[in-house]
Amino acid sequence: MRKSRIFAKALTLAILVLAATGCGNEDDNGGDDGGGPIGPPPPSLTLSVAGGGNNVPDRYTSDLWVHGDHAYTGTWGGSQRGGNAGNELKIWSLDGTGAPSLGDSIIVPAIGTVSDVEVSTDGEVLMFSAERGANEGLYLYDLTDPASPTFLDSVHVSAGLHTATFGDIDGRRYAFTAKNPPDPALKIFDVTDPAAIEPAATVAIPPAYGIHDTYVRDGLAFVFAWNTGVIVYDVGNGIRGGSPTAPAEVSRLVTDDNGLAKSPAVHNGWWFHNPVTDEARYLFIGQEGPGIIGVEASGDIHVVDVSDLANPCEVASFRLPGAGAHNFWMDEARQILYAAYYNGGVVALDVSGTLSGDLADRLIDRIEPGGASNTYTWGVMLANGSLYASDMLSGLWQIAVE
Repeated sequence: MRKSRIFAKALTLAILVLAATGCGNEDDNGGDDGGGPIGPPPPSLTLSVAGGGNNVPDRYTSDLWVHGDHAYTGTWGGSQRGGNAGNELKIWSLDGTGAPSLGDSIIVPAIGTVSDVEVSTDGEVLMFSAERGANEGLYLYDLTDPASPTFLDSVHVSAGLHTATFGDIDGRRYAFTAKNPPDPALKIFDVTDPAAIEPAATVAIPPAYGIHDTYVRDGLAFVFAWNTGVIVYDVGNGIRGGSPTAPAEVSRLVTDDNGLAKSPAVHNGWWFHNPVTDEARYLFIGQEGPGIIGVEASGDIHVVDVSDLANPCEVASFRLPGAGAHNFWMDEARQILYAAYYNGGVVALDVSGTLSGDLADRLIDRIEPGGASNTYTWGVMLANGSLYASDMLSGLWQIAVE
């Protein structure tokens, strides 16, 4: 996904040139009067269970990542399940059809949650963040044998890291991490040598809860900072002269709370690079409102126009009544946003064309993989032609997209 710095600078200039066609020409609701798809809509699709599920009875499942014929899932320990903390990373093998089966696991002592999981773009390094315990922080493992990762290095961070995201910039690899309160911060580590993690930068984030997640693309870091909103940093793009060792703020925006607990609760996001229109116009943001595991959730998807990166503005939103948004994945080629929606399962949205106002009519399909009483979906990822979903209650699912 990540482009070269030269392309990133060219793209940024193109975005700024196109800014005049962005938010300034929209109506009072932040939308285009003529909003609608450009060209034909994407083909219809149906989501259905293809494999997996009901395979993690001992712990609550958290994040996931799929690479090749293996998948990795974390575990959450905000409350124990079966007397177990969330101190386990589970390792799955995928058969010829893509269906997962549990192979092995890594138990990390003195932590309570494996909160975020990612594999490097070259498939060589597994990274996860950890919370709740003396050994909370950042962990890196070698994937020479993807079925049996071997420890490389870790760094312990007081209060823990909620998320960790790789970013390859100017020939070096970095981990962009979200440090928890009471002194929340964007902490960046140089992990070019994964056996020797080095600190690169620390950027304090206002303690309005703090920082929850980071999305890195084209030398820009989008920091999702709860009630402070989304903050955009130049970390190598060139638009503000920033770097991973000296991030430079480009802009920030507090999205609408949409009446949910009077809190914008800016949780996560995805900067959409549309290959059909050659635009990088929209940033999708998840709002995580109040919820009860397995019972209810709240929070909308917010759409921000970043045609002018210095002046982002909200233009649209999607609400699934009675449920709440969590993590995203995109099929950019088909212009489809997939969202984990806690008790609402998995949602597929058509995000082609111009987006404005209420996106309720953009819902393509939705599935509760574990059923109505056994679904609380944390994350989704499109890989190998299937959509994978990690569900806090019912484990790892393979979902067919047809």
